[in-house]
Amino acid sequence: MAKKAVAELPQTSQAKSEKGLTLIEVLIAIAIIASVIAIGVPRLGRNLGTQLRSVTRKIIILNKQIHHHARLKNKTYRLVIDLGKKDENIESSITLESASGAALLADPEATPARTEKNEKQKGPFSKDADLLKKPIILPQGVRFEDVEVETHRDPIKEGKAYIYFFPQGLVTKAIIHITDDRKLKWSLIVNPLTAQTTIQDKYVYFRDLE
Repeated sequence: MAKKAVAELPQTSQAKSEKGLTLIEVLIAIAIIASVIAIGVPRLGRNLGTQLRSVTRKIIILNKQIHHHARLKNKTYRLVIDLGKKDENIESSITLESASGAALLADPEATPARTEKNEKQKGPFSKDADLLKKPIILPQGVRFEDVEVETHRDPIKEGKAYIYFFPQGLVTKAIIHITDDRKLKWSLIVNPLTAQTTIQDKYVYFRDLE
């Protein structure tokens, strides 16, 4: 009888051991999943912030380059800001166009040209690949909310907005508003004399700068 009990003991211990290992494995799996959920979501947020910083840095550098080249090349450049369409999943983007000379300097209605009719009549401007070889595409989840320019009463919320850089060194006074799916807001303020672009982590309009 005692021998039989002793013989069965290893088998019982083995069964408990197997059940114990299974339970531990389940707990480890749950812990890993919980860690991924807890750590992964903030990481996505940080990545988005990094992408946005990269885009804004490109815009800041590009504005200074355009300002310099406009004077150096005796050209009028315009930054084309396509606000995209969220409902149609069309990404917001930036391209660059240029024209010889400074004929548009005295044209107060130059900037508003953003309708389909006016796009066909945009005149001497053509795409410029010297300074911007390919469009700047905003990362997924980030978009232009609107663009405020000095020649418009209201911010431009759809279609395309233009920021002009003239050979005389003048730039269209503008504020570019960017947002994302988390409702965070940024303002890129373009100085009309130096093209220096500053960033604020909230929406700022012309009236706020007066």
